[in-house]
Amino acid sequence: MGILEIKDATLRFGGVVALDHVSYEVQEGEIFSLIGPNGAGKTSMLNCISGLYKPSSGSIHFKGEDITRYKPHKRASLGIARAFQNIELFPHLSVLDNLMLGRHVRMKTGLLAGGFYWGKAQREEIEHRKKVEQVIDFLEIEDIRNTPVGTLSYGLQKRVETGRALALEPEILLLDEPMAGMNSEEKEDMARYIIDIHEEMQTTIILIEHDMGVVMDLSDHIAVLDFGKLIGYGTPEEIQNNPKVIEAYLGEENAV
Repeated sequence: MGILEIKDATLRFGGVVALDHVSYEVQEGEIFSLIGPNGAGKTSMLNCISGLYKPSSGSIHFKGEDITRYKPHKRASLGIARAFQNIELFPHLSVLDNLMLGRHVRMKTGLLAGGFYWGKAQREEIEHRKKVEQVIDFLEIEDIRNTPVGTLSYGLQKRVETGRALALEPEILLLDEPMAGMNSEEKEDMARYIIDIHEEMQTTIILIEHDMGVVMDLSDHIAVLDFGKLIGYGTPEEIQNNPKVIEAYLGEENAV
């Protein structure tokens, strides 16, 4: 049994079928990639996993528990965190404040105690700050911790977006095209951070990415979607030799 099981998931928007009876497993501690052409259903799949969408049919199980009908905040509290393709940060807040927002489901102090900032609320704030500072050190963004996010370069904003998800201390980290719009140097840095998150934090990662070099180098297993259907599943080598995947997405130049 994998840490995450997708069982016969189907997602419809009226007459449009975004996901068509998709099933696969993600094993604990692996880097798992979702690939496919634009419009294949990859982001829809992440939305189903994170709770933004509910499958029309089928189910999603996390650590053996059926979470299909759980709200997004409930899934986050279980350890499923999401970094978005389109940056969803608060541009006028500092890097530190944006990362602190990633701790929201871990905060237990009530509104009144938090407003007065004393006793248990103060102690809890200090502990959350420690966790966020660890993320800041890990992502090497110490010198911009107090900088408004909206003034940062695109590559740094993507790093902060990933950091906010990491602040949750997730068991599964969902990354939707974390390298989109980056130059080659920024891509290398992000790939290194993904490897470090996987190895040092022992985090299971589900990755959507169009750079096939990155996908093949990083992934333990890959699922391939095309028009909402699963057309391939396996190791990078198996995917590169899959005729359906070559025809629909990879092309001969990316095949082994």
